[in-house]
Amino acid sequence: MRDLIKEAIADLKKGDGFIYVTSDGNKIDLHEAATKGIAVTPVNPKDQVIKKLEAAGLHLNDGRFLNELNELISLVTGSSAATKTSKRRTFSDAEKSKIVEEWQKVEAAGKKTKAAFAREIGVGYQTFINWLRG
Repeated sequence: MRDLIKEAIADLKKGDGFIYVTSDGNKIDLHEAATKGIAVTPVNPKDQVIKKLEAAGLHLNDGRFLNELNELISLVTGSSAATKTSKRRTFSDAEKSKIVEEWQKVEAAGKKTKAAFAREIGVGYQTFINWLRG
């Protein structure tokens, strides 16, 4: 797995933008292919890397998989920075309306401040204020 990752990094760091493969799928330098008269096909290295990683079970285009992988890495390494960041959530108009209605009930009861309510539902204070102005 480590070799696969190192190879993927090397392929993506190449400055010419493409890697060249022969008809049997082997990578070859363009100048070497021209010297030997070998037909090559230019391939986007990102596409090749994604295919190789997916064949190894690493589905980096799957957001859910990436979140789980990042969580695993942060738990194994003890990295607190990764655990503190949270995925941004998008609320539908209906959800926003329900939240504003709930706030109106809480406000009428005088139980919480706007900031405390926004924290409780996991929304930034300014975002919540914008919804109220909405």
